[in-house]
Amino acid sequence: MKFFSTMFALPLIAALFLFGCVAQQPVQPIPEVTPTMFSSTDYVSSVDNFLIILDASSSMDDMYNGNKKFTIAREIIKRMGQTLPELGQNAGLRSFGHNPKVSSKPTVLFYGMEKYTQKGLDEKLGLISSAGGTSAMHMALTGAGQDLKNFSGKTAVIIISDGQEKVDLESPITLKAAQALKDQMGADLCFYPILVGYDEKGVIVMDEIARIGKCGFFTNADKLFTGSGMGQFVQDVFLTKKPMVKAPAPVAVTPKVVAPPVIEKVWVVDEAYFDFDKIIIKPAGFDFLDRIVNVLKSRPDLSVKIQGHTDSIGSKAYNDVLSLERANAVKSYLTDRGIDKNRLSCEGFGFSKPAASNKTDKGRALNRRVELYPITK
Repeated sequence: MKFFSTMFALPLIAALFLFGCVAQQPVQPIPEVTPTMFSSTDYVSSVDNFLIILDASSSMDDMYNGNKKFTIAREIIKRMGQTLPELGQNAGLRSFGHNPKVSSKPTVLFYGMEKYTQKGLDEKLGLISSAGGTSAMHMALTGAGQDLKNFSGKTAVIIISDGQEKVDLESPITLKAAQALKDQMGADLCFYPILVGYDEKGVIVMDEIARIGKCGFFTNADKLFTGSGMGQFVQDVFLTKKPMVKAPAPVAVTPKVVAPPVIEKVWVVDEAYFDFDKIIIKPAGFDFLDRIVNVLKSRPDLSVKIQGHTDSIGSKAYNDVLSLERANAVKSYLTDRGIDKNRLSCEGFGFSKPAASNKTDKGRALNRRVELYPITK
């Protein structure tokens, strides 16, 4: 009898040991950065109110890039506070999910709504010390309606989450709550979802929330982990540069001729090729597309022909449709950032124009692409 007990006990002990080794993943130290500094003498606030919604549910305890997603999310808020100057904005911090030692409630307004101070935001963030519980983003969005009901003017809602609320796709309760908040506040409210991690369903949910707002944008936490990245985000969302006071023009000044930006024959979204059978633009391609947005805004005489492509797996009819959907995904990205849709046209070529051999995995990956052809009017 002792022999059989030993036989069963040893594998169990070994399994528990191995599980423990897997569970205790090494935590990478978060590198320090120097925050971008914005002076109140140079900038004014472009928003009257802002509310940060922090995901503190159990899925945020999962590891991502060497740290818990919850740790990354809190660091994003901390660095946002270090970067954003106090310009008289009203501010708030609401969280959802919660470890029982933090709160038994599914969503709580920990800070505000009150006049924003860097110290006040940082102190209240410290109260949300750990993640846990079920996700309740829809409840947080509903709570945000109560937080903001007595406030008017330009309002930014920043949602920091992995987007993994467990919702039946046939009943998108999170998106309904976002739409209700938008309907309540009207055109003055903009959503700025920040995705922690890279869950495909999370990408879809967070991007759709940004679209509901119609005036904000969706981004990934990875882009905000540098001082310059966070600085650009804070400037885009919160700040407007004061107009410079021009000195009187000297007499007989020869106008300076500024050369237009160099326009290449074709732009290829080659920093983030599409995954097999997917139309979702990877976060690695956002910077590339943002540069195209800047060029198009500086050159209103340009229009763009967007061409989608696929690898050779699957039927011609299916890949023709898939390639057109990829082109339309890029078009949506550009229009969401202010480019007139009438300047953009889409085509899908399926697998008829490969850039590389379809006989290898690498070649097929290179063929899952979108190309943009600038055209001068």
